[in-house]
Amino acid sequence: MELKLNDVYRFCYNKIWIEKIFMPDHCFDGQLIVRGDENGLYLRDTYWGSGEGKSFTLEEALEKGILTFVCNLDDVEEIKEYDTQYYADGDIFDLSNQHHCYRKFYIKKGVNRSSEKMKAVLNEKITKSKHEIEWETFQIKRNEEKLQELENGNIDIYI
Repeated sequence: MELKLNDVYRFCYNKIWIEKIFMPDHCFDGQLIVRGDENGLYLRDTYWGSGEGKSFTLEEALEKGILTFVCNLDDVEEIKEYDTQYYADGDIFDLSNQHHCYRKFYIKKGVNRSSEKMKAVLNEKITKSKHEIEWETFQIKRNEEKLQELENGNIDIYI
């Protein structure tokens, strides 16, 4: 495995290290970005952004856990979360940090919108709206029945 500047990896501790570390996910995203300094390349966790965060050499990371390549920041462009509905899931990268408190989404550079994904999103919205209409129609009927009971003199109803 060879690191490249701006590579992004998912990291999870292996069983041995989980047992050794108290609260391994505390202030730790498990999302590592390859950075460099005068000593060479290293993997920096995104939880604290560019501040004091957990860093690993490649050897330390491989000893302590499993690395899974996600993307390289040079090959993606940031988008707003609401724009994810236009792109295929395989073209979207969720690089949120601080356990998803700071939402960040990226797509592959130059990728086109996906008509399949857009159709799926529209069908989900249609299904949701139809369900809401059915529920509200039921509520109207139920409240009309209660109103009729009240007009017939029954005040022991729940409204």
